[in-house]
Amino acid sequence: MSDSPIDVELLLEGGQSQALKMTADAPELTRMFQILGARGTAVAEEQFFQLPLEGGEEAFSFNSAQLIAIRTRPPVLVDFQPLTSDGSAPEVIEETAVAPDDSYQRTQYQVIDNFLGHYEHADMLAYALQHEADFQPGTVNNDDHTARTNRVILGFAEAAHSTLIRNRLLTWLPQLWQLFHMAPFPVSQVESQLTVSGDGHYFRAHVDSDSTINLDRALTCIYYFSRQPQQFSGGNLRIYDSVVVDGQRRQTAAFTEIEPVSNRLVVFPSDTFHELLPIRCPSQQFADSRFAVTNWIWQSPKPEPRTDHGWGFLRYGRVPADWWHRRDASS
Repeated sequence: MSDSPIDVELLLEGGQSQALKMTADAPELTRMFQILGARGTAVAEEQFFQLPLEGGEEAFSFNSAQLIAIRTRPPVLVDFQPLTSDGSAPEVIEETAVAPDDSYQRTQYQVIDNFLGHYEHADMLAYALQHEADFQPGTVNNDDHTARTNRVILGFAEAAHSTLIRNRLLTWLPQLWQLFHMAPFPVSQVESQLTVSGDGHYFRAHVDSDSTINLDRALTCIYYFSRQPQQFSGGNLRIYDSVVVDGQRRQTAAFTEIEPVSNRLVVFPSDTFHELLPIRCPSQQFADSRFAVTNWIWQSPKPEPRTDHGWGFLRYGRVPADWWHRRDASS
């Protein structure tokens, strides 16, 4: 669709209306169409909208329960998926992409909300805002400059804020092993990168362990944070199912979308196909962007034999078979 603004008029209960300019592919416009399409069904839901006016100097706020019609000029025919009972778009699986055997792999992911404490979360945002000048364009291993447009702080791992998140992840690691049905493995490092995604930014579908230099990445952990109330729309994480064809794992058309809710952690295997959907940030202000700390837990090729206690269990994979039961008995 074109990026040129179109005329949109929202018709509300009581005869009220609001005219504004939006792009035809704006995520908030698609979302309003979705909610209207589900009206009167078992999956109907309400959502609070704040739409910018006058270049962000004003805002039009309303509850979707008040919305009764949308008028667009020129006409917009939106190809969207109706909502399911959990408020997400259903999976769309092409028949040719579904294998008749075990080669088809469903999406695996875990969502942990309120991952950091209130003040830890606020301090993370303060750090990002103070280091605006340190962000630089993100890169990919194949040097495809069109694959992503967001910006990163590559040296974020040296910051105390990175240490906080990495240590918290190690605390969660035994439970993550269980949730993903993974055998405990030796951890060589927890890589960390701070990312900012502003208006129009995206990151096309990819996997995080796609080359010889990062094949030891085992788990991808993305922590989201942003100003509240949230000033951007879109930017969902889309995670794809995969299928093995001729020995090669390929992305299918089936996917799950996860919203970048502030103070939310999302974890998935690093060989999972995923992408950052385009973001709309009307104010185009750095502080209104979507921020994320992406961490990769690396699996070491071999354990350290001298390690036999404490964090060494997690760092070098020497976890006793009954470790989880010991933990439960001592708590």
